[in-house]
Amino acid sequence: MGLVVSGQHGLLEICTRVLSIDDSIRFVGRIKDRKVIAFARHPNKKPLLDSELGDLAHYYASFKASMEEMFDGPLGKTNWMITAKEKVKLVTLFLDDGLLIFSIETDADHDKIIKKIQSLNMHL
Repeated sequence: MGLVVSGQHGLLEICTRVLSIDDSIRFVGRIKDRKVIAFARHPNKKPLLDSELGDLAHYYASFKASMEEMFDGPLGKTNWMITAKEKVKLVTLFLDDGLLIFSIETDADHDKIIKKIQSLNMHL
């Protein structure tokens, strides 16, 4: 099974590069204006959600991120948030113009992966 990707070329490159930094990464998506504008999925990992639930999960990540903005004044800007489920960890990185979302295996070191993503020499 090959790599599953969708989106504009430059954004696809970002998603596939992030996907390649750690084998525990299942999915990477770039969200802008509450819509996934590019994504890449690990070729050897079966999606846990169907298309409809996947779309809802991406919208929900955007909604939760917008709720976080209420606390930016008193607490400072949110850098990232994580939801740990029984079967997967869902991570949201806050960018200047949207979000980078990704899912990883439950035993993955999310701190290490986030630091690797943040140190990439490219505009996310």
